[in-house]
Amino acid sequence: MIDGEDLKALRIQAGIPQKAMSDKLGCDRKTIINYELGVSDIPSKKLFRWLQCCKLDLGVLLGQIKAIRDDANDNGRAKILDFVTIGFVLSQLWSPIIITPIYLTLIGICIIYGVYTKNINMAHIAGIIFALTGAGYVIFESGLINKATPDENQVLQSILIFGTQLLLCLTATFLLTFRVQLSRRLSKADSIKLTPFDGIFHWIFIYLAIVNLAALLEDMAYLLLDLKSWTPIYDNFEGLIYFAWVLCCSALLSMMICSTKSKPVNGANVS
Repeated sequence: MIDGEDLKALRIQAGIPQKAMSDKLGCDRKTIINYELGVSDIPSKKLFRWLQCCKLDLGVLLGQIKAIRDDANDNGRAKILDFVTIGFVLSQLWSPIIITPIYLTLIGICIIYGVYTKNINMAHIAGIIFALTGAGYVIFESGLINKATPDENQVLQSILIFGTQLLLCLTATFLLTFRVQLSRRLSKADSIKLTPFDGIFHWIFIYLAIVNLAALLEDMAYLLLDLKSWTPIYDNFEGLIYFAWVLCCSALLSMMICSTKSKPVNGANVS
């Protein structure tokens, strides 16, 4: 199968610098170096993206998996490899390139719903989340941090990457904590009030801030102290972020359902 040397050869053949590949995979340059040196294993979702960026015919890789599967028919491991193949093909759906736009779209729908139904509370909550998540998306998709940081200074690069996300999370926490006061400054609507859901969102972003801080500390320990095995948060960073995003979408959906049920039906007796 593909190892670090293969990854490096594919990248060089495609004419993609390490810095550019880190932008495409949504990680820092140090991570790319680790994959190519074999220091750490590349997750399947990033491997799929790597191969896509290098314009590799994925049929070749799937052919290798099929060959291994055929060899495994005799010892009863074929079904396991079937799941590996399916997981590999579907792993691209875990990519930030796909997940982040979907998340922003769902938050945008909540904003539109809030404006359309004149639910100012929902519109403002979703608006705060959308604005700060969108700002982070633009910053990292444009590669501003990698462009502004020397490739050799991995410590500064890590501080800027996780520090930026940490700052955005803390800003969101502050704005959502004082959301009612902020909403009253932005709008004079009588319906502005503290909802039961206001107590949820700022905790979600506190959780995100802790995840980013922990990932930053782990990366610093890796870079400065060479603690290679102490990176559970860093290695599972995307999954931990996606978990919070699911909670956000679930809370907003619940808010939407509750606001719909609380409205009187046209023609109903509400006396």
